[in-house]
Amino acid sequence: MMKEKNWLTWLTVLALVVGFAAMGASVWLSAQAAKQTQRNSQLAGQLYQASRTKSQEASSIKKRLDKLASDNSSLKKKNSRLAKPGT
Repeated sequence: MMKEKNWLTWLTVLALVVGFAAMGASVWLSAQAAKQTQRNSQLAGQLYQASRTKSQEASSIKKRLDKLASDNSSLKKKNSRLAKPGT
């Protein structure tokens, strides 16, 4: 009976140690997941901002190209008028 009681005591202690280790690992993993989520969120914000900036730059370039095309068209019209004899 004494040996059985000693065995159960050690088994209980082992179960408690394993349980606490599992709880500690769970808490640590949760903290790591929270940190990674925060990093991912920051990166997503940076990517969104970069995307907006690039989109604004592309829009600005398109406006300048449209303006240049318009100016070019106007200059071609003026040039053809000047090239006509008698004007």
